[in-house]
Amino acid sequence: MRKSTNFSGQPLLNQLLFFVSGSKIRKIAAKHNAERYVKKFDTHQHLIVILFSVISGYQSLREVILGLLSNAHKLQHLGLKFVVKRSTLSDANIRRCSGVFGDIYMRFIANIRQV
Repeated sequence: MRKSTNFSGQPLLNQLLFFVSGSKIRKIAAKHNAERYVKKFDTHQHLIVILFSVISGYQSLREVILGLLSNAHKLQHLGLKFVVKRSTLSDANIRRCSGVFGDIYMRFIANIRQV
């Protein structure tokens, strides 16, 4: 069996984001009206922060923000335009319904099954 070289040398987070395009995330966010009252921290950036925190195993918002600050130079290529503040992340967690991320997850699974 041959070894796949599609993701050779790429970080795990980048490999995950490969399966869900930004345009699909915007469509799902528009369907759920998830960008209401949002100025800078959109659903795509929120997804990047959530995936980063899950992969890193962080338990609290403080840990997530400190982890983002310590890895800010590595995360810019993923689409994070700025390091989010703790209050902004907390507000986004409250305002965005979980259905947005559920639909993104289902889209992610559908894309993986095609590969």
